[in-house]
Amino acid sequence: MAKEISILLLESLSVSIGLAASIKNNLLYYKIKTLIMKTNRFETFMDAILAIIITVLVLKLPQPEMATWGAVLGLNIRYVTYLICFLIIFNTWYNDHNLFQMVDEIDNSVVAVYGVMICLISLIPYFATWVVLNPKSIPPQTIFGILFLAVNVCYTISTYLIIRANPYNEKIKKINLKDYRRYVPILIILIGFLLTYTVYPQGIYMSCLLATVYWFILAVMAKSEIESSERFEALFDAIVAIILTVIVLDITMASYGTWNALFELKLEFIAYFISFIVCFNFWNYNNNLFSIVNKIDGKVMWSIGAAMFVLSLIPYLSLFVAQNFYSFVPQACYGLDFMVVACLSIVTANILKEVDRGNIALLLALESNLQLASTLIVVGIGMVIGYLFYPPAVIISCLVSILLVWLIPHLQRRF
Repeated sequence: MAKEISILLLESLSVSIGLAASIKNNLLYYKIKTLIMKTNRFETFMDAILAIIITVLVLKLPQPEMATWGAVLGLNIRYVTYLICFLIIFNTWYNDHNLFQMVDEIDNSVVAVYGVMICLISLIPYFATWVVLNPKSIPPQTIFGILFLAVNVCYTISTYLIIRANPYNEKIKKINLKDYRRYVPILIILIGFLLTYTVYPQGIYMSCLLATVYWFILAVMAKSEIESSERFEALFDAIVAIILTVIVLDITMASYGTWNALFELKLEFIAYFISFIVCFNFWNYNNNLFSIVNKIDGKVMWSIGAAMFVLSLIPYLSLFVAQNFYSFVPQACYGLDFMVVACLSIVTANILKEVDRGNIALLLALESNLQLASTLIVVGIGMVIGYLFYPPAVIISCLVSILLVWLIPHLQRRF
């Protein structure tokens, strides 16, 4: 009897030990799965946030008080600040994109640091506006500089944590965190702090501008082989989609529930529809282009990024035109913006031909820049007519040039 009881006890003990081991293994497995994760969903989430921040920046820009060149140029510091903020955010995304091409997995510590960095970036538009409104006040300058420093520090820390989370990734190991070039922007901003608190109140703002230019030059000069353009295309789609939806926010609400009240806003709706077509056409052109692109590099991304920056001004200029439809200056600003986007598209096409030389379909598609060149010619003619006779001819010429871009390929096939 005692022997049987002993056997039962031993069997129960072995079952308990096995159960405990199984629970321990499951807990260990769960712990590993919660700490180590793939990057795809995180990249999508981050891209969505940065795309929204980039496009809502334009909502912070005030409209010129009058439809004159003097009033437009009087807001020069606003436009420069907008450019700085755009470059900071896009450059952060660009560096992150290049880094995550090499990353296999991340852990919660990486996500936490990136969460802090995204929070800091989201505050940049607010405090940039505060600096512009109070250019000689030290508190706005200080907060603006601290945000710059903190974003840079967070990115360096996150890079270190990513390297630690991928100990067997040979590509990641090649990243040199001791490279002095990484820390030059921090040094520039610290010098700006010294100037602000001694002899020059705007020292921090100017140092942030210089640090941004440095980041930009470093990113453009760096040779980067892009394995896939999918993430960049997703960011591009998100930015253009948000631009398309932001335009409608500037349409004034009809004051009464009558047809006359709605008809009074006809010029705003005309500007909206033309701007919608302009942005949608830009997306469609790049969508068709990237359907045959096999590879890109950093120069392609930055040229399209520059075009997206200029395009992001369309909601702002659309309102400017709608409020001053028969004035030449708003129309000219809109036309110049349109022409710059077309010029940047030509630059992108030429870069793509250099990067993807073996792509016969791409070379045939980009053999001639006639379509984009026709855009410049038509809008140029519209600018002359607008200046001499009828200002709305400028925005109308933008619409006509888009129609020509669609018609020229069909005419070339027929004749």
